Amino acid sequence: MFKNIKVTVVKAEGPCSRMKEGMEFRIRNARLEIPEGQSVCIFALGSLLPVISGAIIKNVEGQGVLNILQEWQCPDPLSEVIFRIEEEKSTATS
Repeated sequence: MFKNIKVTVVKAEGPCSRMKEGMEFRIRNARLEIPEGQSVCIFALGSLLPVISGAIIKNVEGQGVLNILQEWQCPDPLSEVIFRIEEEKSTATS
């Protein structure tokens, strides 16, 4: 069983045209879910995948990736795009 994760753009400044503040996507049962009509920058997603992969794994309380890291910055040197990564408590997974 995996944790469900919600990733939200909390800051988007600079020339990046792919991510806007407030955009979000989820990882549920180790599957990427992007809201209809939205997209995710492949470069931002590529930088997030190692963090998300570590974050979805169930672990000892207080010793997980999300206990250390809650935000991640896209590596684009011309833009400042910050993502908030948080566990999403859910009642069911698909």
